[in-house]
Amino acid sequence: MPVPIHKMIIIEKITKRIPNRYEAVRVIAKEARRINSLIVRGAEAEWDFKPTSAAVERVINGRVEWGYVEEETGSGDFFDEE
Repeated sequence: MPVPIHKMIIIEKITKRIPNRYEAVRVIAKEARRINSLIVRGAEAEWDFKPTSAAVERVINGRVEWGYVEEETGSGDFFDEE
């Protein structure tokens, strides 16, 4: 049975929020795990849909903040004495 077009997730909707589709998958997966852990701990009531679907909707609607964290870079010498 084909899925109705209004229920399909169009990748363009996601990549408007997160330009790199592979990074988008990572962000959605992390948000789905967060939602699932809230449900398991009882902090959230049961949802009518799966955590992954909720995460995708949250990303599309701009309710998930994401970004890159700059790491401090050292000299690269493990034997650096300070």
